This record gives sequence, C-alpha cells and structure tokens, in this order.
Amino acid sequence: MKNNILKNIQLDRGEKIFKDFRKMNAKGYSCQILMTTRRLVIFSSGHLTRGKNARVKKMNEISLKSINRMEYYIEVINNNIWIRLIGFLLMLGALYAGYLLYMGRIPVPASIPFQPYIKYISVGFVVAITLILMFSKKKTLHFDIYTEGNPKAITNKLDVNKYNEVAIKYIASKAQTI
Repeated sequence: MKNNILKNIQLDRGEKIFKDFRKMNAKGYSCQILMTTRRLVIFSSGHLTRGKNARVKKMNEISLKSINRMEYYIEVINNNIWIRLIGFLLMLGALYAGYLLYMGRIPVPASIPFQPYIKYISVGFVVAITLILMFSKKKTLHFDIYTEGNPKAITNKLDVNKYNEVAIKYIASKAQTI
C-alpha cells in the first residue's frame, strides 16, 4: 500500500471524488479520509498497536448506504487528583521561597550573574510548571461510524484541532444527504 489514498483505490464507473481530507492528525498515526459519491474510505498508517513497535497500514471502505449513524465527540481527561495536589503544594512552596528571597532570609551568593533578577525568574518558572501540572488536560476527538452489519465498524481517535473538527463535521453532515 502506498501512503497516498488516491493511489490505493480504484473508482467505479460513475463514481466521483466528493471530498478528500489528507492532512488529518490522529493519536500516534496519520489518517486520510476520502469521500466519494458511493463510499467512505479511511486510510490509516502508523504505530496502531499498543505495547509493540509495529508499523501498520489499514484501509477501511464503507458504503454510504450502509451507514446507520455517525458519532463524534471530544473526550477531556483531567490529571489525577494526586498530581494536581502535588502541583498545588509545589506552587505554595515556590511562592514561599519567593517571599523568603524577597525578604532576604535566604542567602544568595553574589557571584551569580544578574543576581537580583535570576532568583525571581526561577521562582516564576517553577510556578509556571506547577500551574501546568494542575490545569493541563488531555483531549481526544473520537469519530465512530455505525453500520448495518457491524455494531461498531470504525473507531478513530484524532487530535483535537480545527482541521480535524471541520472535516468530521463535514463528513457527518454530507454522508446522510448523498
């Protein structure tokens, strides 16, 4: 199989390419979706298996008439409560250390270049890291296609970006009208 989806498929007589999405980003692999007047073709290549370093290329073709419904949703996962608690405690410690540096209770050697500013920059850096620990989230765009024969034919996990969201919304809106 080639990495270009157009070289992997053959169009039937009277079948035309309706829309082509080649630049979709998925979690750990690349994904291309081609929509014709009769079918939906999804080509995936990359490291699809967990725990093994296997390079997999996969192509799924679904007839547009056999699609019952499509679902797409964004899954948001917050960090664990213990990681957020550690981040909060580190932020309190960094702010307290910044206060002690400001009051002059922590001795700082005079040989450090830019000594009056570097201590506050380092405290700010630690606070920024702890804020990232406390408030970071993992987002995944799920795209599920249900067909008549299989209860769940295709499941794709995509990165959350504007191109992927617009492509999935376009495919879901046009698949039922064709």
